[in-house]
Amino acid sequence: MNSLVYFVLLAGLVAQGSGVKLPASYSRCKVGDEPCIVQAITNTFHRFQNGIPEMALASLDPLRIDEMDIVQGQGPVNIVLNFKNVDITGFKDVIVKKAKGITANPNVMEMNLLLPVASLVGSYKIKGKVLILPIQGAGNSNMTMVNCDFHMKWNGAMEKHANGKEYYKLNKIKATFDTKRFYMHFTNLFNGDKALGDNMNAFLNDNWEDILKELKPAIIGSFTKIFRAVIVNVFDNVPYAELFLPDA
Repeated sequence: MNSLVYFVLLAGLVAQGSGVKLPASYSRCKVGDEPCIVQAITNTFHRFQNGIPEMALASLDPLRIDEMDIVQGQGPVNIVLNFKNVDITGFKDVIVKKAKGITANPNVMEMNLLLPVASLVGSYKIKGKVLILPIQGAGNSNMTMVNCDFHMKWNGAMEKHANGKEYYKLNKIKATFDTKRFYMHFTNLFNGDKALGDNMNAFLNDNWEDILKELKPAIIGSFTKIFRAVIVNVFDNVPYAELFLPDA
């Protein structure tokens, strides 16, 4: 999986001690300097959206996710929605509202991001029921959120490894989001029946608030798995002290 969001975010703080040669324009911070860390993360999104060759990091915008499943098995929305080769766009314009807990003795960390427009575009397969209507199809999809306010919070503790260096070990992570508008479009619904497909797409967008309310737990669950895997990859492989500028 090429889901490198958090590796790219935190890589902006990696010091030279990690053995990685960063671009000269890369922002680095002292531990606990929250204003600097917020700006460093912002700079990462804005300056390095196409990736960082020096670190062999993939594109941040678009961000490619090989597979993602949204499974909602109860309530008015009862679907299995499978995505493949999905591109997520919008991170290049992200507004970093908060980055807390990245301190010398970390426990709980949290991050708050606002994406003016976030789109998820790729292949899909769906089957189930949406409110009162059955739905099935396979084709291309576009799910777009406007003013998506995304909040993540995780906890952990420092752990000494065999090399004598301390690493941050993540324990639990939670995520939530809100959005001002949620647009959906699916091609080739009902085996390509245009009338049924057009009516279903119109129905989905007319009832987006009710649908999103039902889908939100499944969407959050899918994204949390992705973010957790990447955050763990960062902290398991980079000693915590090397994520920051050394003290003067």
